Amino acid sequence: MAKKLKGTVFNIQRYSIHDGLGIRTVVFLKGCPLRCRWCCNPESWSKLPETWKNSNGEVEILGRLFEPEEVLEEIKKKDRNYYRHSGGGVTLSGGEVLSQAEFSTKLLQLCYDSNIHTAIETSGYGEWEKLKEMAKYTDLFLYDIKHMNPITHGALTGVSNVPILQNLESLIEMGKQIIIRVPFLPEYNGTEENLMEMAQFMKEHGLQEIHLMPFHQLGKDKYQKLGKTYQLKEILPLKLREDGPEKIADAKLLLEQFGLKVIIGG
Repeated sequence: MAKKLKGTVFNIQRYSIHDGLGIRTVVFLKGCPLRCRWCCNPESWSKLPETWKNSNGEVEILGRLFEPEEVLEEIKKKDRNYYRHSGGGVTLSGGEVLSQAEFSTKLLQLCYDSNIHTAIETSGYGEWEKLKEMAKYTDLFLYDIKHMNPITHGALTGVSNVPILQNLESLIEMGKQIIIRVPFLPEYNGTEENLMEMAQFMKEHGLQEIHLMPFHQLGKDKYQKLGKTYQLKEILPLKLREDGPEKIADAKLLLEQFGLKVIIGG
């Protein structure tokens, strides 16, 4: 008897308006090869289910095994009417969807075949052949660029950006709809040099829209519950910094000078 395909999902978030077009259901998958210093979902790093104690001292399980068909049934049963009226759909996020590529591809295919708009949020770090297969059933890519310099990117995330940019170029060649997303930390990737290099790359490759995601600390408490070290606890969220609005406005203006559509947040 053939073994059933299953994936580990740690959250299904409904009524999201920041992860693609319209009202969306976001399926968060466990497993990620990156270790971004600012990551707000450390519970997504391992592919395996984990546990922690909630604020009431109760043990919670992080991650549950699903078959792709089970996730689709959850989506269709509760959320499909929202998609119809808002132009929304399903977004796969994580973690990194390429860490569970076979499961992600099957779920995307099921949604696509059900006429549900599909999107993935991805770092783009993984094997091109797997991403290429996933792209057949993906309407929109929310593609993260953390930094343009491969050495700095490695220091901030633990991996090089070379395969990330190569995969991005391959998706562009396929003619896929792509929005660039940048977790915006002025100290790390908000320099004029990095933003200009990013904007030039986008213009050269015909990309038109970029979302700046201001740094926050919403995931800080998760690190303590998981026994992990949070490296950026001393850096204030941008909304609490006196110079925060100015830093964001300056970055937006610089990128707009290249003719890009710039959105603050998702």
